[in-house]
Amino acid sequence: MTASYAIEPCSGTSGNTGKNPDCCAYCHRRKETEWCDLGARELEILSSSKHSRIYEAGELLYQQGDDCNGVFCIRDGIVGDRRVDADGNSVLVRLNYGATTLGYQEFLTKTEYRNTAEILQDSFVCFIHRSVISQLLSSDSALGERFLRRSIRDTQKLEDNYVVAMNASIRSRLLHVLLVLYERNGKIDTADRHVLEIPIARADLASLVGTGPETISRTIRKLQQDRLVEFDGRTAFIRNLDAVYNEIVALN
Repeated sequence: MTASYAIEPCSGTSGNTGKNPDCCAYCHRRKETEWCDLGARELEILSSSKHSRIYEAGELLYQQGDDCNGVFCIRDGIVGDRRVDADGNSVLVRLNYGATTLGYQEFLTKTEYRNTAEILQDSFVCFIHRSVISQLLSSDSALGERFLRRSIRDTQKLEDNYVVAMNASIRSRLLHVLLVLYERNGKIDTADRHVLEIPIARADLASLVGTGPETISRTIRKLQQDRLVEFDGRTAFIRNLDAVYNEIVALN
């Protein structure tokens, strides 16, 4: 699913004195990723070997069950992890934003991709082949440790979300998801409302909350009746963030 992308040498190499934004050394997301502390030589290997492109919404990076040939690093955009169960039901299990590396667990465990990675919002993504990652791990053992710590954090987050799902009400879980979306890419409009674009359909929103589409629709109508959150298609408006925070605490 990946495609090659022309990559210039990093600044200070091969006679190039400018800062190439496609060079990993100057990526504005790198310090937030596991690649943050690579040395100059490793960064040059990464930059010269990766394949990068802009994916449009609806495209797939890989499908559930595909062989893991490498990892995908999201620079900008939103990518959803989608799982199909034994009955053929498709469930959105996670939203991934910029500075997220996808497929690293499958690479480390030498397994197939567990989920399908679907582009939900136009995204700039870099693909790094497994042979390059193996080379980098051989020259920088700390890289493996960073991925291990990331795996532990992901597992802890999954456990935390499970506890919330078991104990919080659907209303509280929906409000929590909306706040997470707002913190990622929300804004304030001219009417001083907190605005967030919901990048997924209501069925997928229901999957993230852990309920069915009918229940999520009823909960949305109740939030609007209570004037806590207004909805217009996939756009949500929150006038008072403190009121939302307070309700989540009270409901829990």
